[in-house]
Amino acid sequence: MKPTISPIDHTMRAPDITPASTPASTIALRPITSAALVDLLDLCQSIDLRWKGTTNHCPMMLSAACSLGADTAQLQALYQHWLAHFALPLTTTAGHIGMHELTAVRGQGHYFSGTRAAILNQMQQQDAHQLASQLLRAFPPAPLTLAFHAIIRLAYALRTGHAGEIASGLAALICGHLPTGIDSSHLAYCDSPAEGFSHIAVALKGRMFEGRMITEKVRVVLNDPLFQASCPQLRDPERQWPALRDLVLQLYAQTRNFTALHLLTGLHAWRNLLIFDPALNQDALAQEFWLSCCAAYASIGAPALTVKPASGNDVQPASQSVAQLFVDSDIEASWRIVIQRALLSQDDHQIKLTHACLEEFQLSGNQDYLTMLMTQYAA
Repeated sequence: MKPTISPIDHTMRAPDITPASTPASTIALRPITSAALVDLLDLCQSIDLRWKGTTNHCPMMLSAACSLGADTAQLQALYQHWLAHFALPLTTTAGHIGMHELTAVRGQGHYFSGTRAAILNQMQQQDAHQLASQLLRAFPPAPLTLAFHAIIRLAYALRTGHAGEIASGLAALICGHLPTGIDSSHLAYCDSPAEGFSHIAVALKGRMFEGRMITEKVRVVLNDPLFQASCPQLRDPERQWPALRDLVLQLYAQTRNFTALHLLTGLHAWRNLLIFDPALNQDALAQEFWLSCCAAYASIGAPALTVKPASGNDVQPASQSVAQLFVDSDIEASWRIVIQRALLSQDDHQIKLTHACLEEFQLSGNQDYLTMLMTQYAA
């Protein structure tokens, strides 16, 4: 019996570049799918999609590329590149577990395969999207899990409607569970994300944290008494997401830091999940997401951010070639350029970054997303 999945459109679309004319909060993001994508996501199930490592990036990359308008040949080339350079053979870890045992295996990565199998088996009797909603409420997501990759993976999976990927995303969130462990109710309030980041920057004074990978550094930050004491909770976080997105875009444009990139794509995934299930915007989860962003910011040294000019220009001056491009070309043509370069790069992070920036631009009309990408390619 095949898993049950609520119907979604199966047509390939070129990306819509036009910014939305209606409020972003009322817009449902379009499904991401095509016959080629479905086939390749099926093939991805033969790659080790473990709870750690880079092997879980391929399905996300393919989904982002499909939404960016990649055709069948481009999607197949991306998959073959990944298979040749990064894929690991499928392995099975731990034994069979039942749905009633998910609480017991939470935070235990070696149960990923068994958890994924249990969820996928449950989809034989229950719609995949409905089950995802139930599990997200039973196991509220910790955004820092796998350096934001778990929520990114699940967000893409829900939009593709692929049962195997939905099961993988949910299993990653459950088995890789990495909460901040901070009780926000005891923290002082900040009135804006910029104020909160500034408070952390002043307190930490550029302090750097040990660790090679993002998650390693973040764990050190979360256990640091100074960070715990200086990290504020965010007043009315549900209304602050647009300001946080602008701030994280500014952070990445200024630093080009790899963790900041994950913050940016993580924010895009969080928006997707909130659209999928608005109940996730409850205050405790909203504060957990905010604190996760604070921990990631601190892990890269909490750099002071340049005050953004009132004109709306990017925090870094565009190079002459980029400035000229915006004079000589219209916005849509410029987006086509960065999309093509992202797909040609065969870089999973660059493809996801470009897709996240495009959709944030579509929803907000903020041209800084395009300026940042064009500046990056011109460098």
